[in-house]
Amino acid sequence: MTDTTNKTLTRRHALRKLGIFAVAAYAIPAVTTVSMAHAASGASGASGGGAGGGASGGSSGSSGPSAATSPSAATSPSAASGPSGPKNCTTTNGVATCS
Repeated sequence: MTDTTNKTLTRRHALRKLGIFAVAAYAIPAVTTVSMAHAASGASGASGGGAGGGASGGSSGSSGPSAATSPSAATSPSAASGPSGPKNCTTTNGVATCS
């Protein structure tokens, strides 16, 4: 009888952990996601929006998009590596040595 009781408790414990994990996996992205408007404006603090789908931007004095910057200068290509061909490898006492 003790073995059956322990298995039931272990199963319940595992299901409880699985349930907590499932809720966390569902809720964490909804709470931690930053909308593009907040990321671009550098807004701080709690505001509307989020998982409920509330409105954001427009009425809170937000400015328009910033001007595009010029592209950076191209860099020079890196040096080519040497040819890769067959190597002369030997094994001594389980240690491979290639030259």
